Amino acid sequence: MSTERRCAAFLDLAAADLDAAEVLARVGNQYAAYHVQQAVEKVLKALLLLRGIEAGTEHRLDVLSDRLPEGDMWRDRLEPVLSYSAYATTFRYPTPGGRIVRPPPGAGVLKDVAAVRDLVGQARADLARPPPSR
Repeated sequence: MSTERRCAAFLDLAAADLDAAEVLARVGNQYAAYHVQQAVEKVLKALLLLRGIEAGTEHRLDVLSDRLPEGDMWRDRLEPVLSYSAYATTFRYPTPGGRIVRPPPGAGVLKDVAAVRDLVGQARADLARPPPSR
């Protein structure tokens, strides 16, 4: 599979995660934040792949972001949503004491869904641009 096709597939899956996050946030479901995390992870993996960097099975958003080259504009673009890294597991399991962690407010998640949708669009634009001449 070509790199471009694989990147586009990551971005398509990110968009689907954002659709799920939006629906779940509107009904107050704790899994909305998980889907935002998944979308950001897929955007990062697409961007890394575009730069010739294989992300592997890493899921921590800050670690993935740190793999972007120094000075890459995407580091700053993604910074506001890297905090979603914790949501990869936070709502999927109870705490050792049996407590279920309270989800973030739905309005905040919806705001972040919109922000990540913009990032997906920007990543799609990056994918459509021809690579710089070497």
